[in-house]
Amino acid sequence: MAKKKTTEQPSSAADTKAPATGGAEQDTDRSPRARKAAEAVRRAEAELQRAQHFYQKVRQEASEGLRAVREKNVADLVDGTLEVVKKHPGPGVIVAALIGFFLGRLFRR
Repeated sequence: MAKKKTTEQPSSAADTKAPATGGAEQDTDRSPRARKAAEAVRRAEAELQRAQHFYQKVRQEASEGLRAVREKNVADLVDGTLEVVKKHPGPGVIVAALIGFFLGRLFRR
């Protein structure tokens, strides 16, 4: 059993060579990896900037639309809805079906 332990354990000379070589290999591996990671971070930052601009645009449009809806009365909303459904009956039916489905799921039980 003592022989297995001595053969399994590397010598101290091998220990000093392995980390030095492995360390140098890791340094060269890290440089391209670091560059790739930095590039990925830059791309993520650009995507985040675009998403923030898109969010702000959608938020502004939604708040303007909500403000316009608040200024109108119910009769104007019904008339506008009927006008849109007359122009586009297919999507109107689909939207009505989806609204009915979700209301049914909401008030189920």
